[in-house]
Amino acid sequence: MKKIFSILAFAALFAFAACEDEVTPAENTPAVNVTTEKLNPNTDESGTVRAYVGTQVTALGLNLDKVGKVTIDGLDATIVSQEMKTLVFEIPDIGKGQQDDPYMVDLVVYDADATTPVFKYDYFVTIPVTDALVSGFAPASGTVGTVVTISGRNLGQVTSVSFGGVAVSSFVSQEADAVEVAVPLVNTGEADSEIDITAVWSGGILSFAYKFTLSLPKFDPYTQESPALLGDEVTLTGKNLDLVSAVKWGDETLLISDQGADAITVKIPTGLEQQTPAVVAKALTAVYGVSADQILAIAEAFRIDTTPVGPAAPVFASIAPTDTGYDKIFLGREVTVKGENFASIEKFKIDGIEVALNGEATDIDARFTVPRTITGTAKKQVSLVAVWNGGNELDCGEITVYPFFFTKGLRIGIGSNSKNTYPDYNRENAFILLDEGKVISVDEFKSSNIDPFALSGSNTVTPSAGKVAGSETDYYSVQPYLFAISNSAHKLSFCNPANTANQLKCHFDSDKNALPTTFGTPVIYLLIVTDETLKASVSDGTLDDIATSVGKAGSGAPALGTSEGSTWVKGSVLGLQYTSYDYAKDTKKPDTGLAGVRKVGYVVVRDITCADLATGLANTDREGYIELDLYWSNVL
Repeated sequence: MKKIFSILAFAALFAFAACEDEVTPAENTPAVNVTTEKLNPNTDESGTVRAYVGTQVTALGLNLDKVGKVTIDGLDATIVSQEMKTLVFEIPDIGKGQQDDPYMVDLVVYDADATTPVFKYDYFVTIPVTDALVSGFAPASGTVGTVVTISGRNLGQVTSVSFGGVAVSSFVSQEADAVEVAVPLVNTGEADSEIDITAVWSGGILSFAYKFTLSLPKFDPYTQESPALLGDEVTLTGKNLDLVSAVKWGDETLLISDQGADAITVKIPTGLEQQTPAVVAKALTAVYGVSADQILAIAEAFRIDTTPVGPAAPVFASIAPTDTGYDKIFLGREVTVKGENFASIEKFKIDGIEVALNGEATDIDARFTVPRTITGTAKKQVSLVAVWNGGNELDCGEITVYPFFFTKGLRIGIGSNSKNTYPDYNRENAFILLDEGKVISVDEFKSSNIDPFALSGSNTVTPSAGKVAGSETDYYSVQPYLFAISNSAHKLSFCNPANTANQLKCHFDSDKNALPTTFGTPVIYLLIVTDETLKASVSDGTLDDIATSVGKAGSGAPALGTSEGSTWVKGSVLGLQYTSYDYAKDTKKPDTGLAGVRKVGYVVVRDITCADLATGLANTDREGYIELDLYWSNVL
């Protein structure tokens, strides 16, 4: 509660002011006015307005030139200046600890005798927290190289951080509220240890409320009774062995065929060069740590007999897509075949088609790309054969292949009616090449001559909407492509390249030159899939036959809307029908049975960040993207 001395006396000063000839003691008594004026700064308990040690406070009133002393919390404040109506004094060091909330202190103003208080007020002084403080760290456990974020305040003053007494060599990053450091090598001798973290700043050592759990791989003692042979598998046991990234014999990296926390199995490569004498001893070591640069000794002299052995027959175990996120085998995607004794595999045959390896096979796996020439439109069982050691064949049985293309997570920007609202991202991600399942830039569209007839400025192959006039060879020489545009009314649409001559010009190259005002060559009709069963199979990845008829597509450009039906939304599935030369030449549209369709596909609209989904309109600055999953067929 604020307390004011001599308020009545202050009021009396106003009454006597009109009588200049009359002198009373009140005229010489200092009075601070907090009735109609305020102290500056006028601090409060909430801390909305603050004053600090050294802050100069201004008080208004009368006879303030007669003030003999000012105290804050019982300590003398330096009077900076004083006049009859103005008093300025400075907050002294009140000797209190740092905290977020302000301290309530007595502000007392004294008469000329410096002993008689004439004004007392509850004032608030802040002693800000300037010391470095730690509030915690994360993660609470890890291995050598794990990046740990130490949180707190004023951490820009931290000069060093140590784990278990070992200082980090440098900070990953340092801000006022966080310091990031990588855990150094601490030889605790244990697989899991709780170690102290300490941080040093100019004021001393910062304390942490809990310890960091350091996990290190630890191998059980290993004894080798006889030299390992080429192709042998060796199992090593211990703790935290899942942290190991590699096992080396000297400088030679051994193959890891199985790995868990308690055991790791390595295979001696069959391709080691024979040495003289044949049995060679080298150090067996493990590599671990986030940066994979920590070396742990397993055995000082691990012996391998480098005498060549005839390749053992490979044993097939499994086949799966190499890329994460795919659980089926599609055309054009890389697969990894796993098993044993694979180093001698030279190639594969899938559905009778020979395919080369992608890189060299190891003893435990080999990779190849599913050929685009596998026929059909529906999933089917095909044979898989591994060819090894000069022509021997391993029958791997039958595998399920989906003879069409599928690519996830393609992102495109939208074309714009103005180069001033055409972001760099949109230029770099302008067109989807449907045959390749990839996104290309406007510059690549031009330099790679994807559609030379459109770039000519007057397309002689597709001179008008949806109609082909050039030769079949010319028409099919252009890869089918898809893109999206937005107009001056912010309508956002996918485009049939041959629908109108005003679509391509909505994309600009790096020199801000628009593509020509001309028709694109491929005729690709689109429609919004409304059949719920088909839509679900496309959207959830259970599509078995890409040639399922979705109805008769239209020539218009399907537009984004706020509800699905005549417009599409996030989550919609759109059917694509690339028209054959004969139909396009006769300006026919494909019918419901897919007659006249050369290739067919679907796009699933997974995300839209370039538009306001509430209005269905493109962002006015054209920033953002459309993310799509694409299914696409071979020639039907």
